[in-house]
Amino acid sequence: MLRRIFAFEIRYQIRQPLFWVAAVIFFLLTFGAVTTDVIVVGGSIGSVNRNAPFVLMQILLVMTVIGTFLTTAFAAGSVHRDIESQSDAIFFSLPLRKGDYLFGRLGGALTVSWLVYGAVLLGVAIGGLMPWLEPERVGPFRLAPYVVSMLAFVLPNVIITGAIFFALATLTRSLLYTYAGVVTFFVAYSIGGIFLGDLKNRTLAALLDPYGFGAFELVTRYWTVAEKNAGAMPLTGVLLENRLVWLAVAAAVLAYTWARFRFTTVPNGARRGKRASMPESSGTMPASFAATPAGVSAAAADPDD
Repeated sequence: MLRRIFAFEIRYQIRQPLFWVAAVIFFLLTFGAVTTDVIVVGGSIGSVNRNAPFVLMQILLVMTVIGTFLTTAFAAGSVHRDIESQSDAIFFSLPLRKGDYLFGRLGGALTVSWLVYGAVLLGVAIGGLMPWLEPERVGPFRLAPYVVSMLAFVLPNVIITGAIFFALATLTRSLLYTYAGVVTFFVAYSIGGIFLGDLKNRTLAALLDPYGFGAFELVTRYWTVAEKNAGAMPLTGVLLENRLVWLAVAAAVLAYTWARFRFTTVPNGARRGKRASMPESSGTMPASFAATPAGVSAAAADPDD
């Protein structure tokens, strides 16, 4: 059942306009940053090659911060649309484990969110081929930095932010509270960045940065232009520790969400505090299941999976 819900969530989300609009915007921003000096993403490129691994990693880090709202939209929307369409009652009446429901929804939403950043890779790769760029400012294409960046920076950041705001959306069942949480998170991140910048212990500051910016800056602080042009980011030291620490935080948040989540529905007109409970498994299939809203997959009707 987990696999079916996961596959359905990917199919559903990837057909939404949000996915394609976000991909186009990410591509255009990245393409413009690589091919012109008018658009700057993450800082001036300077004398570094325009398609250098350092530029790719820097742009991806900035995009993951901007993309927090995108990840939240995918992750929070995956559970909230069931509440909005009132199809949650149908799900909760099925012989369905809550782990399959929660992690199937979340896994599909995070996968689609991660795929959007492929547009950034295309922006850098295609941008480096443009004929108006000076040949001496364009380096050779190397696949390794693209793979490392997507796995070391983008994937952990998508999981971390997605887990936090998916948990908030799942436990509060409110998009208002969820996006208020996103704003609070950014305010806290900005204020924390000011204090962390004053810390004499740069390693501690790097570990406390959920996006990995501090670790990235610490590792690349003394890189030469040649290293920025040719070097892939080594996933060791403080960078590896930062990723592991925050992935552990995300895992703890998801474990708490799984423990606290209940298969209950909120009746129309009732206050949030008064929820009508439904059994996790009734053992029967509702007759109206074939006519459920878009948030429900017909594939979920197979209880034997």
